[in-house]
Amino acid sequence: MKLLTTTARGSAAVLTGALLMGSLAACGGGAQSANSTVDKSTLTIGVESDSASFGYDPIRVADAQRQFMEGLYDTLLDLQPDGTAGPGLATKFDYNADSTVLTLTLKEGVTFTDGSTLDAALVKANLDRRSDTALSTYSAIAKGGAQEIASVDVVSPTQVAITFAKPQPGFEKNLTSTMGMIVGKAGVADSASLATTPDGSGPYTLDPSTVKGNKYVMVKNDKNDDAADYAYNKIVFTVIMDPQARANALVSGQADVAQLTSPTVDFAKSKGVGVSRIGGTVQTMVSFDKTGKTAPAFASEKVRQAIQYAINRQALVDALHKGDIPTWNALPKDSAGFTGDLEKTFAYNPEKAKSLLAEAGYANGFEFTIIAGAQTQTDLQAVQKDLAAVGITMNVKMAASTDEAFAAVATTPLGYAPLGWDNPVGLMYGAILNGFTNVQKATDDQLSAATGEAAAAKDDAAKKAALTKLNTRLVESGWLIPLYESLSNWGYNTKKVSEVTFAGTNAYPLLSSYKPAN
Repeated sequence: MKLLTTTARGSAAVLTGALLMGSLAACGGGAQSANSTVDKSTLTIGVESDSASFGYDPIRVADAQRQFMEGLYDTLLDLQPDGTAGPGLATKFDYNADSTVLTLTLKEGVTFTDGSTLDAALVKANLDRRSDTALSTYSAIAKGGAQEIASVDVVSPTQVAITFAKPQPGFEKNLTSTMGMIVGKAGVADSASLATTPDGSGPYTLDPSTVKGNKYVMVKNDKNDDAADYAYNKIVFTVIMDPQARANALVSGQADVAQLTSPTVDFAKSKGVGVSRIGGTVQTMVSFDKTGKTAPAFASEKVRQAIQYAINRQALVDALHKGDIPTWNALPKDSAGFTGDLEKTFAYNPEKAKSLLAEAGYANGFEFTIIAGAQTQTDLQAVQKDLAAVGITMNVKMAASTDEAFAAVATTPLGYAPLGWDNPVGLMYGAILNGFTNVQKATDDQLSAATGEAAAAKDDAAKKAALTKLNTRLVESGWLIPLYESLSNWGYNTKKVSEVTFAGTNAYPLLSSYKPAN
């Protein structure tokens, strides 16, 4: 889920990666320095979850899968190294005076894997898919969304005008992530085909040696004019769900770059691995059920608040996540919406938790089950003890299969996933309000209003006010139960790869940013 930023993970694929067990056999350490000649033609990236668990439709995933999809698809606007929006498939963009119409001027000569070419009609056809409820990334721009697109009109073969239901200043940032990715004509006409076959114009194409759910192999797309900006001829995404196995793979040379959890950073560094770090990912217990369908107690806001008070976040971090930051905020510390008030309001207080349970009619507690995997088991066992101390029995069940992990959003009341907040509005609409974390279709007027205000904010002060309201309500309502803010750690083979850098505050490096070591 970073659904996740965002998305954030936030997305189902990220959540599943957090839930499921995974492993990769690792050879002995020291492989990084063993080779005198370093192969710089292929880059192998070890990732924590299956980025194509839903297939290859970029509109079904969130920002956490942007790096993977970036290899296969181009975006209307490109995310720049400083985190801003720059030219992509659109060479320029312009708003009208009241920011209700965004006009894009398109690049010419772009070809998709199905043989179709980019024009305004294709962009319109893509954005007109927004009525499809399965495309969670488009939920914000669908009818009724706070960034609702009223119409998409072809101005000329190279110009398309997007008309919003209300002013949307700053909307262009959305077009730098998966929302801005454009699918070819065949994929739009038959979206089911994207389950097995990508249809993009990106710098790479999917190689037949790919093994879905295990290893994704991408080779340079000679038809892409920008492919030269990507240093490696081949990129391999290797799914390694277990964090220690992922670190072992990096140390042994089975991976050149890998996402690391904070507990494995010191181990990796001790073996000569380089590590780049950035904050912004909040490890969060997500209330899937706010209506009581899977566990009646979760229909009560007081019960969800009781869980907030019952968890000793500082003890959790001290014991299991040294270097990370305990948090009572749904949004990260560097977010405009972060507030120290939540740290005081929801500070660890088991007696308050018991009192709220009694007020909600659960003085004797209640019982529920949560699905876990290798990456989350230890954290959940710590939380299990805290909840037991206030009378709540949380059974921790290891996921037996991918299907069980995916089904958890509909069959269990609570989950646990990393949420990235680089694009708060996108995460809210793509995952929290309308997406996979809310399959019961619960509603909260305050959350919807605050998200709408954040989407419409025209200056920093308005954005801060809206995001603070959003952050406060997410915690107060118990829709999200944040535990700690983890640093996003990207380890890299210093013999082969230059220092990993980030685009602004985005926790997932641009695929184009990976360069061979000097």
